[in-house]
Formats: sequence, structure tokens, C-alpha cells
Amino acid sequence: MPLTLCATARLAEALRSRVPAGAGAVWETPAAFTVGAWLTRLLEDAALDGSGPTLRLLDGACERLLWEQVIADALPDDALPLFDLAGLAATAQEAHALCLLWDLDLPPATLAEEGRLFVAWRREFRKRCAAGGWTEAARLPPIARGLVAAGSVPLPPAIDFAGFDRYTPEELRLRQTLIDRGVRVGDSPAAAAPATTRRSLACDDAQAEAQAIAAWARDRLAADPGARLGIVVPDLAERRDALCFALDDALHPQSLSPGAPDSPRAYNVSLGHPLAAQALVAAALDLLALGVTPRHEQAVFSALLLSPFWSAGQGEADARARIDRAQRDELEFFTDLPALQRLVKRLYAREKVAAPRLAAHLESFAATLAKGGPRRRPPSAWGTAFLGWLEALGWPGDRPLSSPEFQVRQSFLATLEGLARYDDLLPAVSAGEALRRLAALCREQVFQPETRGSPSIGVLGILESTGLAFDALWVAGMNDDLWPPNPRPNPLLPAEIQRHAGSPHASAEVELAFATAVHRRLVTAAPDITFSWRRQDGARLLRPSPLLAGIPADATEAPRAAPPWPHPARLETLADARAPAVAAGEKVPGGTGLLKAQAICPAWGFYQYRLGARALRPAVEGLDAMERGTLVHGALEHFWRGVADRAGLLALGTDALAAAVSSAVAAALTDFEHSSHRELPPRFRQLEAARLHKLLHTWLAVEARREDFAVLACEQDMLLDIEGIQVRTVIDRIDRLADGGLVVIDYKTGHRIDTRNWAEDRITEPQLPLYAALAVPRTDGEPVAAVAFARVTLDEAGFSGVGERKDLLPGITGLDDPKRKSFPVATFPDWPAVLRHWQERLRAVAAEVGAGEAAVRFDDPKALLYCEVLPLLRLAERTAAIPDAEVDR
Repeated sequence: MPLTLCATARLAEALRSRVPAGAGAVWETPAAFTVGAWLTRLLEDAALDGSGPTLRLLDGACERLLWEQVIADALPDDALPLFDLAGLAATAQEAHALCLLWDLDLPPATLAEEGRLFVAWRREFRKRCAAGGWTEAARLPPIARGLVAAGSVPLPPAIDFAGFDRYTPEELRLRQTLIDRGVRVGDSPAAAAPATTRRSLACDDAQAEAQAIAAWARDRLAADPGARLGIVVPDLAERRDALCFALDDALHPQSLSPGAPDSPRAYNVSLGHPLAAQALVAAALDLLALGVTPRHEQAVFSALLLSPFWSAGQGEADARARIDRAQRDELEFFTDLPALQRLVKRLYAREKVAAPRLAAHLESFAATLAKGGPRRRPPSAWGTAFLGWLEALGWPGDRPLSSPEFQVRQSFLATLEGLARYDDLLPAVSAGEALRRLAALCREQVFQPETRGSPSIGVLGILESTGLAFDALWVAGMNDDLWPPNPRPNPLLPAEIQRHAGSPHASAEVELAFATAVHRRLVTAAPDITFSWRRQDGARLLRPSPLLAGIPADATEAPRAAPPWPHPARLETLADARAPAVAAGEKVPGGTGLLKAQAICPAWGFYQYRLGARALRPAVEGLDAMERGTLVHGALEHFWRGVADRAGLLALGTDALAAAVSSAVAAALTDFEHSSHRELPPRFRQLEAARLHKLLHTWLAVEARREDFAVLACEQDMLLDIEGIQVRTVIDRIDRLADGGLVVIDYKTGHRIDTRNWAEDRITEPQLPLYAALAVPRTDGEPVAAVAFARVTLDEAGFSGVGERKDLLPGITGLDDPKRKSFPVATFPDWPAVLRHWQERLRAVAAEVGAGEAAVRFDDPKALLYCEVLPLLRLAERTAAIPDAEVDR
């Protein structure tokens, strides 16, 4: 049986797994390797028996590091920040390999500036390799070929080459050297299926194509469970996840169930994900970063608190979720481990939120870091230290690992141990540099879990499909922008030299020739082949590949994905438009927010306020809009408690006004820090004080232009009973005018103010109508003459509202204006009519809450912009079930 040298590792594996024709119960495994693997074995065997040199091989990562060092030393210090050093090193590494394997000569006269730089870098790179006794991977083939030519290694009598769509000059020289040594060299014929069916199929887009492929695979396996199916995708890296989701939907719907995501699949994907993208490794890298960089964004701590791979991620999941919610409210955007430790202790003391194992691991890690050690160590020493850090932090968690997770863990530990490979190149580095190198190794290493069994479907890239045969094949992504591929010559080498040599990706002609050879192979790889292409990508129209010319188009509709459950159980339909009525004594939180949500969409009010579903507060750097608004409210409250009326405001001189504003701002900031359990950094507090100072001066200038008024109440807390619903409200301010009438004011620090809804049946901004119609009349015998939003902004400061007369406040609508656009005269002849309307409509909305009205019903989708429970409304599902429907009837 001859040795077979394969173009790809997948083909070599397939040949080794193939059962020879006529084989009995036992047979010899075919000898099949890639050219690189076979040459490496020759060199290792020669080194062991003394017939060849002992080489210190630079693996890919170390070679890139050496290129980085060479380039960094060559570039001026002030130029380094302008370059992606790692990317430039990878490009130089590729250029060096092209020169060796494709015989690229670089005459100085043909070189541009970047070419001359590369030649200088390459000279220094070779010099350092010689000094260190290192050999890069691209130099192994000619060294091994030299041993073959010298007769220093034993050779088989016959060698076949399989799956090569093109040969490098070095591979051609190897073939000739083998022939010169008397080896029978041949080409293993590609498995060619009889031509029966060839078709091209147009799909609407990438999603439709993925669903069509999945439906095709499902139908083929249903007809023949033993069929060998192939799915070839040129842009597999970009389409992998979408295609796997579609295959899971069609073939493994149970994989969506808890505990079943790692169940065996009927398909295998040739391309894995970067090791760094695995959740277990991502958690490890984030945990290690805690020991390298003191402060991190809240998002890092959120991800770790919700990860099952840190400490008691499963046993303390509920407590950790509450810690995550609390840190969003109480910690800074950039925070550190000591702050998290204090929060954990504070939550236990305040709310009995217990996470003892998390607290213990935090203490253990703090103690480990406190032991210190050299700040600069060899990478291997940092690998040992990092492992100790992870053990102190309780990685990889408290639950048993699944088989793929265990494989991820072992791969990561091997990578961590592999930091030692850098010891010769990096004698001593900081923890940050060591972690950066570790993360880079994890990004570069592709992780592919071991395949269980023999999957019926192979999902492959173009190159991985080389030499393989199938019972049926689907070749996807046959668009002219993908196939043939676009050329991408190495930018450090002259393009003309690459084109002349025919090196990979050198030109459109090279890519077309390669794609044509591959296409010629693909059309014979199965008796039934479908080539598909996409009509569009978003708004961009696409065209089929020119290589599909001559393949008949299939006019039939693309296969469609079937429902995941072909025989569903009888379903019970539940009308959820009405919830249980509010029971006697039941407290419904939310205040005016409840009435607002109920008026916009009853389901919103029910989910958020009766069931307590809320969106978590997003982490923001500094203060969010709500907190800034709270500070404005607090500063104005403190100011008006000291300055009781307009006369007092006008009596203040410039210095006295500035002092009063400064005092109010300082008091508001102190109150905020106390209530939020946060201490603002001094510089940030200073900037926020300056902002508030300027904003209050702008607003007080507006107040000074009003008619006389006295501030009757600030931030007045009230509890109202409206149709049996307890509504707690806080009225920002109540002013008494000179004629005795009252003005109710609500501060707004944003620009979005809507008062038009006050004249409608469903009042979606109920604060001021509620205060005027139901709150103030119950606590004060004096009539409410106007309500207004006070827009406290720098650019549009002023009032917006409605009142009995338009002269009560500047900028409001007056019921004495016959030309008013809002509050039409026919419906609202006078101010009492407005108050009656508000009473009736607000009571009606409160009655809805009490009755359990919870329909998904709304007038304008834009009103749901700030809905925190939008996913619970299931708008897409309802629209799909009832086209053009937006309401529950």
C-alpha cells in the first residue's frame, strides 16, 4: 500500500478512516499524511538516529513574535503607535514564506519603499534566527528535501499525491527528488461520481440559503439515513453560525432545550471557533485581567457574575444576579475588586443577599495578589502564576463540565503551559504583557471539539473539500464576489513578481485559474450536486458566479424549513389580555409611571408594575440622564427652600445669587452621594457642580421674568387612592400666584415634552393632570389655575403647559385663547372642563389597572420607545400570527 501525501489534513484523515475494498475484520490503516506532516516526521526520525540535524523549530506564534521584535527595533519610536505591529508581523511572516516556497526573487530595482523595508527586516530576521539556532516552518521543506536527496532517510517504494489543485515550486522539487531516488510517484485520482444531476439555485439571501440547505439535508437524511452529504461554503467563517443554527432547527430542535446544547449532531463543521471565543476561556481571561489591571468596566464584572465558570456560578446564581443589579446602581462605571467586595458585604448586611463562596474566592484572590512577587518574570513563570490566580478565584466554577467544555479547559491549560515557548524570546515580561500574549495565543488557536461518531453531514470550506466524495453535495455562496475569490497579494512584495510566480491570491487571473480547477473537481464529487447563490445582501443586489455558466438553473422553489415539531401535541390557547383583578389590600407600585404605562399599553403596565419585570440599568460612565435630572431636582429644591418667592429671587445680588446656587448645588451633590452609596471623584464632582451652577443660573433667569409667585411646596410626597389603586406621587413644585391661584410645576431636563395627549382619551403623560385634577385639590382648598412642565435646559429653557389664562405663565396655552390649537373650544369650553376630563380619564385608566386589563394595545409604536418590557409584548410573534395586527381584540 503506497504512502499518500494529501493536500489537506481532512483528506488525510478521510483516507486513514476508509475501509479498503475486500477488507476483512482486520486491515492495515492506510498511510496518509499532509506533505508538511510527513516531512516533519522525516526530520524528527533523522534527528533521533543521528542522520539529520537537530532543529530548534520556531512555531508560528514565536516566529510572529520574532518578526514583531525585528520590526519594532527597526521603526522609529514615534512611528510605532501608527502601526498594527502584530498585523504587520503576520504580513511579513507570510511574505517570507511566499519567498521560500514560491521562489520569489526580490531585485532591489523592483522594490518600492515597503519592499525595501521588508528586505531589511528579513535580513535581520535571518540573522537573529542564525544567532538563536532557530528554524522557521517555511524552511523545513527544503531541509527535509535535502535529506531525501542525500539518501539520509528511508523512503517507501511508492508515493501518491492526492487532492492537489496546484503545487508550489518546492512541492514540485520534492516530487522530482523522490523520482530521482527511485520512488514511484503518482497522483491519486480524485473520486469521481457519475454525473446525474447538476443544478444551480437562487436564494433570496443568506438566511434563506441557510434554511434551504438545512431543509435539503433533513429531506435527504429522511430518505436515506446512511447517506454521506457534503455542504461546501466559500465564506464558511462568516456563515458558520447561521448555518449551524439552521441545521439545528431542522435536525436537532431538542438542542434548544436546557441541558441539551452539547448533544451529538448529525453534522460536523471543518472550521472551529477561536479558543478565546469559548465562554470558559473568555471567563478565564477576564478573571486574569482582574489581577493585571486594577479598574475595569462594570460590563466585565457583570459578565463574570453571570458566568457559570467563576466560583459558585450555579449554586449562587440568584445572589450573584442581585449583586450584578446592585453594582449597576451603586458602583462606578470603572470599578475594582475591593469595591465589589464591599458591595457583597453591604448587600448581605442590608438585604441578606448571601454569596459566601464568591466572597471567599475574592478574599483568596486578594491574599494571593498581596503575596506579590517579581513584577517581571519569564512567560513560563507567569503561566504558573496565572494558574494559581485562577485556582484562587474558583475557576472553572462549581458545576460539572460537559465533554466539549472539558476539552476547552484542557486546551486552555495546554496554551497556558505553552507560554514557556516565549522564554527564549522574552526573558522577563510584566504580567500585562504575559496576559496579552496568552490572549493572542487563544485568539489564534482554533478550537474544534472532538466529533462523536461519524456524522452524516460534512460542512466544509472550499479547500477542506479537496478529494472528498459524497452521495449528495450542496455548494453554497456561489456569487461572483466570492467565487472566484478576490485577489489579495501580499502588500510587502511587488505585485508583478507575485503574479509572475502564480503565488496564491496574487491576481484575478491566478484566483480564476485556481477556482476553475477546484470547480472542475467539485462537479464530480457527488452524483447529485446543488450550487446555490444569493440574490441580495441587504440592499445590495448580487450576481451568480461566472463558473455556474453551463449548469442548468433550477426554477423550483428552494426547500423550506419545516416546523421543528412535525407532530405537535394538542395546544391550549390562553387569552392573556386580562390579568387577575387587583385584590383588596394589594399594593401596585409605580405611581404615575403605572398610569402612564397603562395608558400607552395595558400589557406594559401589567408586566412592569404588577409583575415587577424591569430592565437592568445600563452601566454608563459618570452619571446617566436620570441621575443628572435627580441632581437638578435636588438643587432646585434646596434653592427654593432658601429663597421662598420671586421677590426673594430678585432681591439677591449677583454674588448672593451665586452663593445661594453654589450652596444648593453642593447640598444636592451630598444628598445624591448619600442616597446612591457612591462617592463622586473630586474632579468629576467639580465638573458636575459647574454644570449645575450654569444650568440653575439659566433657569432662574426664566423664573425672574415671571409675574409674582411664592413657592408653596417642593418635592411634596403624596399618596392617593384612585379607584382603589394606591398611587404615590412626588410633586416637584407648587407655586401660589398673586391672585391666590396655584400653579403645579414638573421639572424636565430633556427636550422631549408632549402636552397634546392631555386632551385625548388616553393621557400618556399623566403627572401634571393627576396633580391638578386629583392631588392638589385634596390637600389645599385653593384652585389650580395652571400646570406646566419647566424645561430646565441651557438652550430651550422655558415653560410648556396649559392654564386658565395664558398670562399665568410664559409659553403656556390659555383656555382664554379662542384661537388655541389644542383643547378645542367645542370640547373644552373652560378650565373646569379640562379638569373634569382629566379626572374622568385618569380614573378610567386606574379602573383598568384594578380590573386586570393587560391587553397588548397601543396607538403609536413610537410610544413604546422607552418600554422596559418590550420583549414580553411579543410584537413580532403577534404580527406573524395576525398580519397587520397591533392590538388584542
